[in-house]
Amino acid sequence: MKVTPRAFFMFSALAFVAATGFSIGKLFIASRVGMMSCSSKTIMRFENMEDENVNGNVYFNFGPEGKGSMVVEGYTDSATGSHYLQRYVTFSYSSRRVSATDRQYRISQWKSSASPIDESPDVIFDYFMLEMSDSQDGLFLNAQKLNDKTILLSSINSPLFICALRSGSKID
Repeated sequence: MKVTPRAFFMFSALAFVAATGFSIGKLFIASRVGMMSCSSKTIMRFENMEDENVNGNVYFNFGPEGKGSMVVEGYTDSATGSHYLQRYVTFSYSSRRVSATDRQYRISQWKSSASPIDESPDVIFDYFMLEMSDSQDGLFLNAQKLNDKTILLSSINSPLFICALRSGSKID
């Protein structure tokens, strides 16, 4: 059987387009693995249960290519009084699926900054981040799907947040 040059070219071009499409699809999926956005209400109390706590909202965003962010806003109470809190945290993360309903996030290299209207003491926010990270250099979170709209974000030691998924977000 003899193949004409035109047929050979068409077959080769089709094979090239299919391989390219497959590779781009795999790269696109790999860059989006673990992406998820959610928000949660938090109340965290420290050693002095009456005077030191954070009461606010936390917004998690696990973005593409292992880059994420977190916004913590609300109020802190301490011996110096009640102060407005608004902190932005950027971080790097890696993620892996452990079951059909669970995904693990390993957060590292975070950096935080206060907004211009933040009045809270740095020590309270630093302690908040230390408690979330279980006194480790990074933060390990397990995301467990509770239903299509909520997940439980927990650390190694205790549950942390029941997080409402933002519109269009899902835990894959």
